[in-house]
Amino acid sequence: MIKINKKERNRAFILFIVFSIWVLFIVYKLVKIQVFDYTKYISKVKSQCNRIFSLHPKRGTIYDCNGDVLAISIKTKSAFLSNKDKKESMKIYRLLSKKISLTNGERKNIKKRINKDRKFIWIKRKLEDREYKKLKKIKNDLSSKSTLGFVDEYKRIYPQKTLAAHALGGVGVDEQGLCGIEYSVDSLIRGKGGKVKVLIDARGKIFEIEYLKQPVAGKDIFLSIDSSVQFFVEKELKRTVEKFRAKRGSVIVMNSRDSSILAMASYPFYDPSRIKYTSQRVLKNAAVSFLYDPGSTFKIVLASSALENGVCYPQQVFNCYNGIFHIKNRTIYDVHPYDKLTFEKIIINSSNIGAARIGLRLGKEKYYRTLKSFGFGSKTGINLPAEEYGILNSLKRWSNISVAFLSFGYEIAVTPIQMVRAFNVIASGGYLIKPNILKGVDRIVLPEVRKVKILSSSTRHIMTSIMIEVVNTGTGKQAKIEGIDIAGKTGTAKKLKNGRYEDCYVSSFGGFFPAQDPRITMFIVIDEPKGKYYGGEVAAPLFKRITKRLLIYLNIFPELDKRNEIRI
Repeated sequence: MIKINKKERNRAFILFIVFSIWVLFIVYKLVKIQVFDYTKYISKVKSQCNRIFSLHPKRGTIYDCNGDVLAISIKTKSAFLSNKDKKESMKIYRLLSKKISLTNGERKNIKKRINKDRKFIWIKRKLEDREYKKLKKIKNDLSSKSTLGFVDEYKRIYPQKTLAAHALGGVGVDEQGLCGIEYSVDSLIRGKGGKVKVLIDARGKIFEIEYLKQPVAGKDIFLSIDSSVQFFVEKELKRTVEKFRAKRGSVIVMNSRDSSILAMASYPFYDPSRIKYTSQRVLKNAAVSFLYDPGSTFKIVLASSALENGVCYPQQVFNCYNGIFHIKNRTIYDVHPYDKLTFEKIIINSSNIGAARIGLRLGKEKYYRTLKSFGFGSKTGINLPAEEYGILNSLKRWSNISVAFLSFGYEIAVTPIQMVRAFNVIASGGYLIKPNILKGVDRIVLPEVRKVKILSSSTRHIMTSIMIEVVNTGTGKQAKIEGIDIAGKTGTAKKLKNGRYEDCYVSSFGGFFPAQDPRITMFIVIDEPKGKYYGGEVAAPLFKRITKRLLIYLNIFPELDKRNEIRI
């Protein structure tokens, strides 16, 4: 019988103790991992296997007043890379980058994310059809270490390209409104986003895409814009701006009866689908944000105020000092010198001195009240972003000569949308009506905007007669169309730069027709035309060309002169 000595027993006991401790340690670690740290490790596993990201809903469609589509979202594919191996992913990226167009910034961002070992990397959002077909062909040949995948998203398209771009605006890559109507009613047309989970196996391959929350589509929007009117307005505006090598131009065509916008154009144009490549200068909607001194178009506000306050009458005579009028330490000039002019001839011939004399007779308190009632110094409230307030100094900041210069459109800054609203006060029968471009939401027609009576019928009647003569015999003759009465007013104003008025001009023309029963009110601004610069030479002919098209489109037929009638 073999006897086990004490030394060997001790050695066995020590081994038993060590083994027991080892077993207990393993049991402890297993319990810790499986029980105490279960939540921690299951989250880690899920984070390695799952990718959860947001799905953007389908934006509502934007229609014009006739139901033609101006903006719509369609399904498209977005490509992403499941980055399991940096070296392999970089190789795949180089292959893919030859098949699709990417900006330098996008290329740098993809490389950066690969090198930082990010597991989910967008290759390109909203692929073109041709790009998707190219990527799909090479997808099955990729290594299992890194995987190219696709997910459905919505892409905003503008079927009519640049048409009404400044009114529509545009969206970002995540379908968020950036400017224009897309921005101002974003909460209505954006809808509610969803969630999707991408499941990845141990080899890094995507084996399932699970939709956690389905997105809810946004509401459809109907605008008052008429695509046909917008088209020929833009065509004629572009022609004028390029002819006179102007900096920019804008045209607003309004329904005289309810102030709904039929066309709103600003040039240069841009493509809303390429908004991220467009400069802020071009994105700016001049119709609502361009600030300028209105010049002589503002004389209709002065004349309306003088008549409404009963301080002047049409045949009242004013001394116009043969073209040079000194007031305090300033001098006012007329392009054409006049000795004496009646009140109505001052507006017809656009005499600055005559206007200043009317303003001085009216007084600053009464004139200021009229300016406020016309809404100057305040936004019109049209449903478009980035609208400027304009600049109207408070009465206490007016000097003794401010009323004289304000009478012919200086010492104040306005926007084209404010001016078309002012002209429409006369066209609409004396009512101030908020311009509107939003007609309906999801086929629910919005209620008409509130009208505020600010001019009497007699003032409106006299002003219409005077403005007809502006076009027939005065400074607006180039807007005249035989057989139809057009009421209008020209404007030419120097621009304020670096605190001084320089020899660059803003040419403008506003008017409405048919004058006695207006259907259309229009305002035109051309910024810094070269060569000719008077409103009657630059803006009035543009008004005439657009009006001729509108007469045909709206079935407004001019009255024939009886001497030229064809008798059967």
